[in-house]
Amino acid sequence: MNARHDRLPAGPAAAADPRRPVRSSCLIVLGCVEVDDFEVEFVWSTLTDTVLADFRGVEPRRIGTAVIGGRADPAFVAQPDHLYWLGYEHREARILQAAVRLFEQRPRR
Repeated sequence: MNARHDRLPAGPAAAADPRRPVRSSCLIVLGCVEVDDFEVEFVWSTLTDTVLADFRGVEPRRIGTAVIGGRADPAFVAQPDHLYWLGYEHREARILQAAVRLFEQRPRR
């Protein structure tokens, strides 16, 4: 139960900047590429073998998630806020291609 009246979580999380993503040992930065003058950062989620694609310096940050593991071909699940942007110049395919390349080059645990 949250005892704070402002509905913020108690403890260290309350002081964290809400605009910055939380990093954990399960999230490993794979790299960053430029897509039409925007920097896109790729982060590997080791728990699900997916790659998160985020803008650097643009809100909302999350562009989508590349689902790579499993038996099916890789797929990109886009966030609704960026569907319009992804629809031009094969951006979605380019982001998925970069995610797959970085995933295949990821550090082995």
